[in-house]
Order: sequence, then C-alpha cells, then structure tokens
Amino acid sequence: MPGPEFLRGDAVSLHPVEEDDLPFLQRHRNDPAIRSGMTTATPQNGYEAEQAHERHSGDDSGVGLLIVPREQSSADDAAPDPVGNVVCFGIDETHGTGELACWITPDEQGNGYGKAGTERMLDHVFDDRRLHKVVARALVGNTPSRATLESIGFVEEGVQRDEKYVNGEFRDVVRYSMLAREWGDD
Repeated sequence: MPGPEFLRGDAVSLHPVEEDDLPFLQRHRNDPAIRSGMTTATPQNGYEAEQAHERHSGDDSGVGLLIVPREQSSADDAAPDPVGNVVCFGIDETHGTGELACWITPDEQGNGYGKAGTERMLDHVFDDRRLHKVVARALVGNTPSRATLESIGFVEEGVQRDEKYVNGEFRDVVRYSMLAREWGDD
C-alpha cells in the first residue's frame, strides 16, 4: 500500500514509495513492456529493489512517487492500488535542472494517468523544488510517451542518435525540455 498522499490532482494522487510497494515497482521494472521504454536491460531482484530504495530514499537529488487514480485513493478504507511511477532524478540544485520519467502499467495505459501524474510532478519540481528546467526523453518510436510529453507542453530539443541499446539494436532518443516559465503559461 502506498504511503500517505503527497500531491493531489483531479485524476490522480501521488504517494511516496513504502517498503510494501517494492514488489510492485520490481515487477513492473522487469516487465518487458515497460522495461524497453525505460531502456533498462538488467533484471532486478527483490534484494536489489530494496537496496535501490534505501539508496534513494534519503537522497534529495531525486523524488519518486507512485501514481494512484483518485477514484481509488478517495475510497473509504480501501487500500489504493498504484498504476505507475513518476520520478524526477538527477536534480542539480546549482543549475536548477532535473530529468523526468514516468511509466504506467500496461493494463492502465491510455487512461490519462501518465499525463496527470507528470503534471503533478511538474507542479512539485517547479513550485516546491524551484527547478528552472526539466528534461525528459523518449525513444523515437514510443509514440504514446512522445504524445504525452508534447500534450503537456514539452519542447523537442533534438534527437540523440543511437543513444540507447534496446532489444538488440541501437535506438534514437528524442530529448524534450520544459522551462519553469513555460509551465505556468496558459
């Protein structure tokens, strides 16, 4: 069960990761449907998931939160079920930069949870963490991720040729960015 609600949006709430959530994260990190988009090639066992959680839980250079649909998180006493994870990592306080990544479980993709979770994370890193610029990356062929980033207002900065080795081939990656002043513009 995710920790207490940290950020609330209309469609989702974001919750800190607790030890009980590590099997969820590990299972989906190893899922080929998610792993290829994350460009992760190495498996993760339970011990490694625990070690990674301990390493990052007290580190201010990033923030990772579980995405929970609001209809679940507002139910009476029902334990909320996460549908994904959104992180901002590599936060550099000196330069005011960080990198955003998000994934949604295959069964819940297409419901807008990735967009809603990403928007709440941007609220947090621009307003509370006072970042100036957030970058995000997506494989050239990852149309849903690219569409989500573009619909939020991320600007394409360029293509990094043969940047990642995924499923036996080098793949191009599109780099996007969002500036704090652009996030507040409506």
